[in-house]
Amino acid sequence: MSEICINHIENYWKAKTTTSNVLFNKGQFKEALLGYKNALYRAEILNMNQSDCIRNNTPFMQIYIISCNNIANTYKELNLFEETENTLKRIVYYLLYLSHNNDLNIAEVRTELKRATTTYVNFIKENQKDKKQQETLFTVLKERLKEV
Repeated sequence: MSEICINHIENYWKAKTTTSNVLFNKGQFKEALLGYKNALYRAEILNMNQSDCIRNNTPFMQIYIISCNNIANTYKELNLFEETENTLKRIVYYLLYLSHNNDLNIAEVRTELKRATTTYVNFIKENQKDKKQQETLFTVLKERLKEV
């Protein structure tokens, strides 16, 4: 993908995210969620073109994480706790996947993975969710990190 296309997608992501942040801050959560999902779609496109993003210094990993966190926070405001949890887990699994990409800064990926795991655990504690799912995630984390 060309540099122009990558920049266009990143700028569209920024515009959608900024507009959705305004809606979120106004308490218009359903409208914000639509915009955040649209932005996430752009983040996914960037992730399908990681090598081009790396060449262009486009922070595709951060863009994806921000998009998912925005969606998770919006779900939380809408009291959609299962969707919140699934979105937070999605970030952890995404980072586990990236931890096998030798073209990335693995220390940065691990830092983001720690942050995402902490966010997930705190959500589970705050909402007194089933610990069984948390234990399953930790088992996967432990096994995957052994491989790295």
